[in-house]
Amino acid sequence: MADATVPRGSRTKQATYVWLMSLTANEGLCTYCAVRPSTTLDHEQPVAGNGADVWWNFLPACKPCNDWKRGRSPMEWLIDQKLHREHPRDGFDTRKMPLRMFAGFETRIERVRREIADPDRRDWFRHHFGAARYKNKSDIWGHLELCRKTLARYPHLPWTTPSVDPSESDVCTRRICCGWRHPDSRTVHGVIIGRSEYAAISQAAFESDMSVGDLTATLLLRHLRDRHNTMLNNSHMVPHTSPSIPTQRS
Repeated sequence: MADATVPRGSRTKQATYVWLMSLTANEGLCTYCAVRPSTTLDHEQPVAGNGADVWWNFLPACKPCNDWKRGRSPMEWLIDQKLHREHPRDGFDTRKMPLRMFAGFETRIERVRREIADPDRRDWFRHHFGAARYKNKSDIWGHLELCRKTLARYPHLPWTTPSVDPSESDVCTRRICCGWRHPDSRTVHGVIIGRSEYAAISQAAFESDMSVGDLTATLLLRHLRDRHNTMLNNSHMVPHTSPSIPTQRS
């Protein structure tokens, strides 16, 4: 992602939503050790090496791992670790990574990188926390706690659910999230069903990886489409009869 406008070699104040979308990646755990909570934005390509100070160069990390990595890229750190394991007295690194941290190191980094780069995920954070501001780190932790509580309310990650028709406004249109705010959306009143029917639809929603509301909407739309198709078919089956012309009696 080479871009002359991207700040390199220096640090700038990042938007709140960038902090949140980064620190919540990897289930909120450090990319490197996958044990401690993420509390820092680590530059994958270090700023000291002219790395970009932008979201696609961030990996969430705990402070101990960030300090240990120092001015190296993750791959440089991994190479030093491999050499350190073979030659522990030659000073390639200060200590050996635990095996649970060393195993799957590259795979974990790639997975977190893809998660942060997900445009739907990034848009969701921007829509919901783009206006949030902070003065210091304690403000960020407050926003992070609010973000975690918000995400905990959803049965599924909201950016993975379908969107309603796009709006001209730059707003969240995910059905499981803010789709009901869409200017063309309408609320369908709830229906009363028995306990066994509710259990069945809940199980079907779980097996379909959907919320009960999304499944209900899907079934309703399917019914309306089927009804529409049936009406079209019936209209084609009606025989076309010529209008009767009255005969004139003499």
